[in-house]
Amino acid sequence: MGFDSKKYAVLIPAYKPVYDQMVPFIGQLTEYFDKIVCVDDGGGEAYADVFAECKRLGCTVLTHEVNRGKGAALRTGVTYIMNEMKDADGVVSADCDGQHTVSDILKVTKALYEHPEDMIIGGRRFDKDVPFRSQAGNTFTRILYKLATGISIYDTQTGLRGFPSSLLPELSTLEGDRYEYEMNMLLKLHDWGVSPYEVTIATIYINDNKGSHFNALKDGLRIGARILKYTAGSILSFLIDWLVFILLMKVVLRNVSPGLIYPLSFGLARVVSSIVNYVYNSLAVFGGKNYERGATLKYFLLVAAVLGLGVLVQWLTAHVPGGDFVHSLIKFVYDTVMFIVNYVIQRDFVFKIKKRKT
Repeated sequence: MGFDSKKYAVLIPAYKPVYDQMVPFIGQLTEYFDKIVCVDDGGGEAYADVFAECKRLGCTVLTHEVNRGKGAALRTGVTYIMNEMKDADGVVSADCDGQHTVSDILKVTKALYEHPEDMIIGGRRFDKDVPFRSQAGNTFTRILYKLATGISIYDTQTGLRGFPSSLLPELSTLEGDRYEYEMNMLLKLHDWGVSPYEVTIATIYINDNKGSHFNALKDGLRIGARILKYTAGSILSFLIDWLVFILLMKVVLRNVSPGLIYPLSFGLARVVSSIVNYVYNSLAVFGGKNYERGATLKYFLLVAAVLGLGVLVQWLTAHVPGGDFVHSLIKFVYDTVMFIVNYVIQRDFVFKIKKRKT
């Protein structure tokens, strides 16, 4: 059987919607969807007529007595669909302010049908007539998100997304009551074992996007949290590595020949620090569970490769003049380069999450 949009639910969080935008929008959606859930996020009596008309058109209306934020509204709608619309094959979330057209909602729904294990991203293209704030903010978060997760998403701020029904339990408990909820779900893709699939949608801005709540700095900090955790673990391992390195070089192995003292000290120190780093990264940085088979083996093979390369570097530079300062500088440069290389390999290979199955 082919694609049928009526098998999917549309979720619309709404706070103080404009009648002339919201009602025609819902009316158009009812031509293609039977399951439409709108969450009135505390608009109050002044907007009761909007939601009453939406309900009359066939939309299910859920109400927050007070404004709780877009994230809370999405979570309320997801929970309702998960419990009351169990026959829905998936959910498409969309905004009601005119930025998302019915044709684009259908495009995302069709993509969800074709890619039922992925999260569908309705991505805008920031090529022309785009407010500078939106273009710069999206570029910043796009680059940082790629560095942190290894995942490429062109439009990290879009509210038009499609979710497989198997993902609803995670979305119903995802943290974030306001706009951070949408960024949090992107940051959880790796941990959930879900891949994004991006389709291009129309780029529409209302009133030069002055009503946007996007904050590039806050989103940047959220995206960078994993890198910061990784950095903290690396600093801890770095300090342990250096303490053991100095202890071995100055006390334990001080009578060993110069050609061996540096590579031996380096190697033993790296063994100790790598054990600490493995425990920290596997639990605190990369999700802590559901890794593909062989994560421990892959980690220590990586350690062995880095260790072997490091020992080789130390051996090749053992007789470089300049004493301890030069050798310490060489080690510092090597460790800095390997800090970046290690993060990428651990992120994409060692601590790779199992692919989610619907």
